[in-house]
Amino acid sequence: MASGGHSDLKEVFDKYSKFGKTEAQLKERDIRIESKNIQKMMKDGGVIDSKYTTQLLDNDMARVLGKLTTAGTYQKGIKTFELNGFKQLIDQIADSKKTTADHIISQISSTGGPSLANVTGTANKNITDRMTNVSHYTGSHKERFDAEGHGKGKEGRTDDVKNSGYVGNYKGEGSYDKKH
Repeated sequence: MASGGHSDLKEVFDKYSKFGKTEAQLKERDIRIESKNIQKMMKDGGVIDSKYTTQLLDNDMARVLGKLTTAGTYQKGIKTFELNGFKQLIDQIADSKKTTADHIISQISSTGGPSLANVTGTANKNITDRMTNVSHYTGSHKERFDAEGHGKGKEGRTDDVKNSGYVGNYKGEGSYDKKH
């Protein structure tokens, strides 16, 4: 493996492993790449084609995960890769495609990061705006939003039970002992 290819691979690995994750997930110390992001990386880089399909990629991922699990590198049940395991996956893909790992790395590195190509846009903005305008909501749906249209969260979805022993609209709660 070329030395320049290693730094490019690490950079692309970091970009794809962070793609689609929340801020809380990104704060984790150990960044790992999921299978869906590996598939996206391979599709974007042109590694997946008519001969090497996503099914074959899944098979290669299962083989490498199996080897890493039996060797004790990964815990049983882990379905994500860290950088060293990902390098082993690239070697497995190269064996399956009957090419070199450097060729696979150059294909992956050429992407530069995840793309948002073929993302579905809003079909009709006027309809979407009308359907999501909370000022038109009625009934119990109206109770889920405040005056500015922001969601109230759990407070707007549930009726909290007091368990005080009195019925819901009783006004004299706590006054029984004072009268008797």
